[in-house]
Amino acid sequence: MSETIDQHVLEQYDIAQKVGQGAYGIVWKATHRKSGQTIALKKCFDAFRNNTDSMRTFREVAYLKAMSGHENIVNIRGVLPACGDRDLYITFEYMQTDLSHVIKAKLLTEIHVKFIAYQLLRALKYIHSAELLHRDIKPSNILIDDNCYIKLCDFGLCRSIDETFGNLELTDYVMTRWYRAPEVLFGSKKYTKGVDLWSVGCIIGEMIRGRPLIAGACTMSQIQKVLEVTGNPTDEVVASWQSPFAQKMLVNAKAKRRLRLNELCPNLPRDAKRIMKRLFRLDPDERIAADAALEHEYLAEFHNPDTEPSYPHGPIDIGINDNTKLSAEEYRMQLYRMIHQGGIDERMTHDASEVIKPRKVTMDGT
Repeated sequence: MSETIDQHVLEQYDIAQKVGQGAYGIVWKATHRKSGQTIALKKCFDAFRNNTDSMRTFREVAYLKAMSGHENIVNIRGVLPACGDRDLYITFEYMQTDLSHVIKAKLLTEIHVKFIAYQLLRALKYIHSAELLHRDIKPSNILIDDNCYIKLCDFGLCRSIDETFGNLELTDYVMTRWYRAPEVLFGSKKYTKGVDLWSVGCIIGEMIRGRPLIAGACTMSQIQKVLEVTGNPTDEVVASWQSPFAQKMLVNAKAKRRLRLNELCPNLPRDAKRIMKRLFRLDPDERIAADAALEHEYLAEFHNPDTEPSYPHGPIDIGINDNTKLSAEEYRMQLYRMIHQGGIDERMTHDASEVIKPRKVTMDGT
C-alpha cells in the first residue's frame, strides 16, 4: 500500500497535492498534461488482492463507465494499470470536497439541503431506471463543489437487480451502518431500490441536524435506534424481509418508545419531515421512489421533469452477470480487456457544458 506513484503515471499527470486517503486507496489532485484538465487521481490499493476486491474494482469501473454522462454522477476519465498488477489507478473529474466535510463545517442553509437532496434523488432516478442499486449512499460518497453541485461516487458495491440476470440473492453486508435500511440490518437478502431511498432520508436528516441522524454503536444498537424512529414492524413486514434471523433479533431489539423526528431534528421544516416520513417506511415497498420523491413538495423549487432523465438504454449489462463470481485474475483480465478494447481511456468522456444542469445554488445561498 505504497503512496509512490508509478513513473508511467507521472509522465501523464502533474501531481498537485494529496486530497484523501483511506484503507483502500489514496487520491491526489492532478493535472492531465495533454489536456490541461484538473482531475482526481485515485490509486486503488490491492485492487485485485482477492475475488471480492477484484469484483468491486471491476464494478466500480464498469458501472461508472455506463453511467457516465449524468451530471450528478462522477465522471470516470480513465484507468491505468499499476506496475505489478496488484494496484490500479483510476482518474475522475475533480471535485473540491465531499458532503461529510461540508456538514461538519456547518455551511448548509435550508436551500442548500434541498438542492443537495434534489440532485441526489435525480442521480438515483437515473441509476434505478437502469435497474441498479448503489448500496453505499453516505455523505462521504457525495462529492460537492463550490457551486453546490454534487456528484455521487464509489460504485464498488453497485449491482444489477434486473431479473433477466437470474436469482437476485444479495449480500446483507453493504452500506455504512448508519445509512443501512432496516431490512439490510435484519439480514434480508431480497431487498430493493428502497435501500438507497432509506439512505437518502438519513442524509437529509443529517444535513439538517448537523450530525448523523441514526447512529448506533453496533448492529443491534442501530436496529434499536431505527425502530425508535419507525416503530416496531408488523409480522407482515418481517415476513416480507425473508430473513431467517429477523424474529430472533427483534426479541432484543424492539423499541421501548417511539421518537418523533422533531425530537431528533428540533429545527426540522414541515415539508422536510413529510418527505422523510415517506423515506423512513419499514416496508421497503412503501418507501417513496426516487422519481416520485422528485415531485414531492419539499423539492418543488427545483423539480423540472425535463431535466430529470431516466437511463435511456434499459438495464445495464457490464458483460459479467452480477450473480457470477469470478476469480481475481479473471476480473483483472476482463477489466484490462475493457481498457485495451477502447472501452475507457483518457478522452474526456463527458463535457459538463453540454448538459442541462439544475438551477444553480452557490454555497453562500444565492
